[in-house]
Amino acid sequence: MIKTATVAAPFSEVATQLIEQLISEGTKLVGFARVGDEQRGALLEAKYEGAIQIVYGDMADPESSQYMVASAIDHLGSIQAHYHFAGVFSWNHWQHVEPEEVARLFNANFQTAWCMSKSLVPVMLGESRSSMVFVSARDTSRFVSAGFGPYMASKLALNGLVESLAAELISTNITVNAVQPTVINTEVNRKALPDIEPDSFVDPAQLAGIMIDITRPTRHQLSGALIPVNSGLI
Repeated sequence: MIKTATVAAPFSEVATQLIEQLISEGTKLVGFARVGDEQRGALLEAKYEGAIQIVYGDMADPESSQYMVASAIDHLGSIQAHYHFAGVFSWNHWQHVEPEEVARLFNANFQTAWCMSKSLVPVMLGESRSSMVFVSARDTSRFVSAGFGPYMASKLALNGLVESLAAELISTNITVNAVQPTVINTEVNRKALPDIEPDSFVDPAQLAGIMIDITRPTRHQLSGALIPVNSGLI
């Protein structure tokens, strides 16, 4: 059983599925959210009264991420697993994308992962088994097509973080992995891709279940893996 866990960006459809599954197993949770998301946080806390607490801050800032992790430790006592959903997507050509948009993509997709992992590792080292799992993209392992360059570059940076951090921690109790889904079956994606059958998309509940499974204490030999989740899209 995963006794305690943290969830970065807890309001996405996959994150809410993961939270529901973990709470049904008796896991105690802290969610990391942006300042300004207090209303959504209050609703989530009310839905699972006593089982989850939301902490607010800037996950891309080292000092703020340290504060958020310290607050989680105060509430949970320990952190056995961390699930990282923070990230954004946009479609851009390199010739036309603005520098601010490239910075936004890297800030959300890479910087948050680095800052949070940097803050989590020292507190996780005290646990018998601890795990971190991040969300990358399947096509980082394939040919990157036009329009996906800046987004995929930020996810490729995330892949590098996962693989190298796992290598650094190989002799410790901490595992580091990432899932690489294709298009996830969310309302936003269904509207954006109306010509594709939604059954071909990755099911949020199944993706959440995979993420939980690879962070269980019994999976301690799995680390540094980039796991594709394809569903019906090849």
